[in-house]
Amino acid sequence: MIKTILRKPVQFTGNEDVVVIPLFEGRRDLKGPAKKLDVLCRSGISSYIKTTNFKPALGKTAIIGFTQSKAPTHVMLLGMGKTSRLTPEILTAAGGNASRTLKSRGFKSCHLLLDESFTGESGVGNESLYSFFKGFALAHYTFSLKSGRAGVSGLRKVTVMSDDAGTVDAAIKKGKIIAEYAGFVRDLVNRPADDVTPAMMAEEARSLATDHGLECRVMDLKQIEKLKMGAVLAVARGSRREPRFVSLHYNKGTAARNGVPKVCLVGKGVTFDSGGISIKPWQGMNEMKGDMAGAAVVMSVLGAAAKFELPVEIIGLLPCVENMPDGIAIKPGDVITTYSGKTIEIISTDAEGRLILSDALTYANEFKPDVIVDLATLTGAVIIALGTRIAGVLGNSQDEIDRLVAASRTTGESAWQLPIDDSFKEIIKGDISDYKNFSGRDGSTITAAALLGEFVGSTPWVHVDIAGTFWAQNAKVPYQSKGATGFGVDLMIAYLESLAAEKTK
Repeated sequence: MIKTILRKPVQFTGNEDVVVIPLFEGRRDLKGPAKKLDVLCRSGISSYIKTTNFKPALGKTAIIGFTQSKAPTHVMLLGMGKTSRLTPEILTAAGGNASRTLKSRGFKSCHLLLDESFTGESGVGNESLYSFFKGFALAHYTFSLKSGRAGVSGLRKVTVMSDDAGTVDAAIKKGKIIAEYAGFVRDLVNRPADDVTPAMMAEEARSLATDHGLECRVMDLKQIEKLKMGAVLAVARGSRREPRFVSLHYNKGTAARNGVPKVCLVGKGVTFDSGGISIKPWQGMNEMKGDMAGAAVVMSVLGAAAKFELPVEIIGLLPCVENMPDGIAIKPGDVITTYSGKTIEIISTDAEGRLILSDALTYANEFKPDVIVDLATLTGAVIIALGTRIAGVLGNSQDEIDRLVAASRTTGESAWQLPIDDSFKEIIKGDISDYKNFSGRDGSTITAAALLGEFVGSTPWVHVDIAGTFWAQNAKVPYQSKGATGFGVDLMIAYLESLAAEKTK
């Protein structure tokens, strides 16, 4: 993690390696500390802007070198685009662009100038300023298992220069925490499936619980069998790696004592998904090591909630299995009995996520939560519907769906509601069983969610399909690198904050 220092008041010493100045379109004149810096640079900054006709569109940067004794060695102009179009996503992208540019030029430290033209006139407040620092930190993320040890690359220290210390300091802290836990998700998802097994997921959960004061319970194969979680057992049957069912508890008992909301978060934890007997094509199957991204996000959210000390009680449930085509693996045509007692006919063994979630959602109701939210890399169809930057959201509570979609707008982690009506519930009904686990390609994101909805009862519930957003084939935005994105941590923290604020009104 990059060391961050806040300097107030804004003063220049001439020892700065590079000073970063964010600029908005339509504001060519330097003001405040930026204007004072221009004087130290003998008008070199303003002269550069005029002579090169530098336009600070989003993504544009320019680095200027100086030799004057009181001037910094370099100044970087950072394009922020138009203030009228500022969103949390644009702020995240701008922060990522600054970080990536500095890293590519080999800078080890920088000074980031956030004067009143950034924190005040632009309309960037504490509610969204943290997005800039989140993007700045995420863009520095790297993951590699290559042989040899490369030297430490990238920024090691950032000095933020601002007279608005209160707003900026809070934004720095929040942005760094969100980036830290999104990075935790990225690490888990990027690691090989031989490393991140169901047992290893349980160990990661135990370690997280120890570090954050959470209660952790891990159920092994025998305990899962004793509970008769038939769906979890069925999916795990084809693998030599035994399943684990993990529960994490934050602020246990506070809902009853203090009236805070009680939320159950359920994360799909398929540590590798071959498709089972209904085996997947080889192209892209390597990415199925990330089919446990939902469980990784839930773990991270509990850790971040503890770091933020959110006034909410959270139970995190992680059904962790590996889906493999062994000789005793479940087969199309098999009928399984779930933890709820309801039966499901297996049409495709590659529709395994909804099976393990059916047991986990039934179990979630035993905690009597105010709301259940599940996160899962559930369907490829959601990518066809919404692409790779927007998560699909469905559920049985419009209030909670609206709350989550509103949270997506404040974080830049986009979500879009898809409908579930009674016609979809009819489609998932089985011929020889209560349900079938696959109902054809038409509307399959919705039919998958409709099946999950049969196991939540009347509890308010929201399903978040992150199959499109958990992985990036390439660096589509400046704060992403190829591989895991960490999508969902910021979204869920914002959702929980909103829920807590509503409950305490």
